[in-house]
Amino acid sequence: MDILIKNALIFNGEGNPPFKANIGIKGEKIAYIGKDTFDTKKVIDVKECFLAPGFIDTHAHSEFTLPADPRAEGKITQGITTEINGNCGISASPLLGEFFERRISDFKTFELKPWHTLKEYLLLLKKTKPTINFVTLCGHGNLRGAILGYKNIKPQKYQIEKMKVLLKKELFFSIRGLSTGLIYPPGIFSDTEEIVELAKIIATKKGIYATHIRSEGERLLSSLEETVLIGEKSKVSIHISHLKSSGKENWWKIDSALRIIEDAQKKGVKITVDTYPYTASQTELDVFLPPWIIEGSKEEIIERIKKKNVRNSIKKYFKEKGEDFLKNLIISNVANRVDSQLIGKNLFELTKLNHIADFICDLLIRSELQVEVIYFGMSEENLEKILQKPYTMIGTDASAKCKEGITAKGKPHPRGFGSFPRFIKRYVLEKKLLPLEEAIKKITSLPAKTFKIEKRGVIKEGYFADIVIFDPTEIEDTATFADPFKISKGIKYVIVNGKITVVDGVLTGIRNGKTLV
Repeated sequence: MDILIKNALIFNGEGNPPFKANIGIKGEKIAYIGKDTFDTKKVIDVKECFLAPGFIDTHAHSEFTLPADPRAEGKITQGITTEINGNCGISASPLLGEFFERRISDFKTFELKPWHTLKEYLLLLKKTKPTINFVTLCGHGNLRGAILGYKNIKPQKYQIEKMKVLLKKELFFSIRGLSTGLIYPPGIFSDTEEIVELAKIIATKKGIYATHIRSEGERLLSSLEETVLIGEKSKVSIHISHLKSSGKENWWKIDSALRIIEDAQKKGVKITVDTYPYTASQTELDVFLPPWIIEGSKEEIIERIKKKNVRNSIKKYFKEKGEDFLKNLIISNVANRVDSQLIGKNLFELTKLNHIADFICDLLIRSELQVEVIYFGMSEENLEKILQKPYTMIGTDASAKCKEGITAKGKPHPRGFGSFPRFIKRYVLEKKLLPLEEAIKKITSLPAKTFKIEKRGVIKEGYFADIVIFDPTEIEDTATFADPFKISKGIKYVIVNGKITVVDGVLTGIRNGKTLV
């Protein structure tokens, strides 16, 4: 044995009551669970701490940040040992055609040499050796962007076939499924039929269809009905990304939304969801513009938003949204240094309502459309309803970042450093929305089963030794919207594939993550 963990109160990840035992680790795997002790290279006496399988982040966006800084400090120090990437229609590959052109700025930002295929990307990850395990979906945006660009057109049959060919190539590397971002270009321009055709390919491999649905606010219910229809027509398992009812005027819809999901489940459609334990979201500023404005290449969009008639449309749109909406929209990052002083401020305080269109358009032009915002648009009561559902998992909806270095930019959402401790501390231990053993299941075995991650997510002999040891009296998120790069408290040890990666919230320097594709 290489490591002996003594006196552990074990939450095995399957929802069972905890039990006391010792754990022996040999190589990458759990080799022993029982009462015996033995001589090993390393002994960890757990004492008053709890032990669980490594947490699985069901919704990550680390395609560029993970190879740029493989320490993944914000994720690993909150107990995350595996990420599901490739969400919201954007994945590491394939990077071809106009979709590749849109990613050039990301390569420059993170000082990375461009790649095009998943094979190239996986080789890069193996070389950089991240601290966490990497799993991915294939982004529908990658497929559509490569074949059709960012045009608002219906694909012809031969173009659908080209997308299918690209998707099948990704499946060769054991991607877990297909994701869509139907609020973002180019996914926003696709129709239900296009998604169904691609989802059928995933269904034949028993993969999953993960979706950022078309609307999480005004058209929430119709968007969920479309998602159910895709599941019925393609026979694919569905995973709804960051389920929410966004905007105060839409909060009342959450019960109807949950009813749509559960009625579909009763009819045999397999549906799971994820959420993050916050009432604010983060996305790109241009997402809040009407879809016709963000069609086409980056250059075409920039030329379009220079025009007076377009700005008048944007002005009308935001005036209808009102002052409260603008006050809840906070700039979290911009791509140019000139506007860095705007970070952390809301759009209402930055400009008078009458000048909002000029301000937004000029900011987007200076930043080449790369402006991120945080939107405080959700209800705490609704969040609690979602968290209690047995089919809900937790995702950060964030990329892996570090508190210092190339990924420490702007003021991103604190979920990248605090989601999992916040879920356990606030919603389980304090609010007692559900028993701790059920909460652990939501972040371990349930996502492992949903995304077909073999021999992980459960404390069991023969399974990989991805393990989190935390103190229930200390566990707490400390990252805030004002200071988002703060390490969580109470995570005593994180073990990845049999190697100790974190001790008392500090990285050991060992990076032992794997590409699980």
